[in-house]
Amino acid sequence: MRKLILPLAMASATIALAADIEVHGDVNMDYASYFDSDFDPTNAGNQDIYLALQAHLDENISVIVKGTTHSTYVNQNGDLEESEVRHGLARSTAMGSEGRNNSFDFDGVQFRWDVSHEVTLVFGDMTYSAGAFNYYFWRDVSRYAVIVREQKLRGVGLDVGNDKYGRGSLYLGASDATDHTIALFATYGFPLINHTDEHLIITPSLDWVFGSEINRSHTYVLGTEVDYSKSFSKFNYGIYAVWGLHPYKGKGTHSFLLEPSMNYAIFNLAGTFFYAITDKEYDAEPQLMTDDQMMYAIEPSFNIHKKYTLGVSFEYHDPDKEKHKDDYKFLGMNHYIYPTMNTEIVVWYGYNFTKTDDTPFGKGRFSLGLSGKASF
Repeated sequence: MRKLILPLAMASATIALAADIEVHGDVNMDYASYFDSDFDPTNAGNQDIYLALQAHLDENISVIVKGTTHSTYVNQNGDLEESEVRHGLARSTAMGSEGRNNSFDFDGVQFRWDVSHEVTLVFGDMTYSAGAFNYYFWRDVSRYAVIVREQKLRGVGLDVGNDKYGRGSLYLGASDATDHTIALFATYGFPLINHTDEHLIITPSLDWVFGSEINRSHTYVLGTEVDYSKSFSKFNYGIYAVWGLHPYKGKGTHSFLLEPSMNYAIFNLAGTFFYAITDKEYDAEPQLMTDDQMMYAIEPSFNIHKKYTLGVSFEYHDPDKEKHKDDYKFLGMNHYIYPTMNTEIVVWYGYNFTKTDDTPFGKGRFSLGLSGKASF
């Protein structure tokens, strides 16, 4: 908590004069028990918390101060890493571990000037990503993405657009990765169809870093997202498709994602299909922005009540197509509870079908847990 005292104190004079103050946040936490083949459990608890304080100095100028906290664990190399909520034993923080409860860290400050209703100038710390997954294990864009995982820079930016003509961003500044790198990010969502019952948005994105020490294997990333949805009285369907390209040792890695979904009355069906074309001369892992080179998941579910949905999920994971016996399957049940808007509680359990301990579930075979998230 002491890490936040100085930046909050520096911002307090500005905030005190603000006409309006808003607090925004995302809270994501879980508890889980992972049972090995001898049915011996390991209990874990993780959390990711993001908080932002936004002070409106007048109707056009605002200041945002951000803070984050994550549970952590010690990996096989003895290094400290952030754990993952509802992901698996191998990346979880065991109950009783010193890394489970950490202090808040200062995560950036930003000045925003709304020049008009369609144009906002930004100065300070900016965060961007492209090609996010809807698949619940990979929703964290700081770890998983089809185009580019979450990146941070300090510099200047421009947010433009509206719901009718689309929205876009252009950011330029010094990357947080090293002190030798300049980063450029550009994206724009074009609403080709924008009706009440039908939407089609195409969003190209480009991320480029310049410098001799960029602290990542790829200098640029580009890709396109396509999001289509159609609604009828009782039947609704949609499809989200993404293509991403980034170089690795002189050759391009292509990533493809397809996430179809549909709903009819109380029945829902959602799927995720991901595949990456990599250079076979090298291991797949350093070329990917995910855990797997190929993965597919499907989940039928039923809306039992407006605040309760029951789902059955099946997943197949293959980290590297050139390696054998490293794939695994997971079959589970999900009980989704929605107490109020922007809040979700999930009671889940399932079995990991594998012959290796080198998966996100580690030695865990049967697992169960409770996770919750809220945005405000």
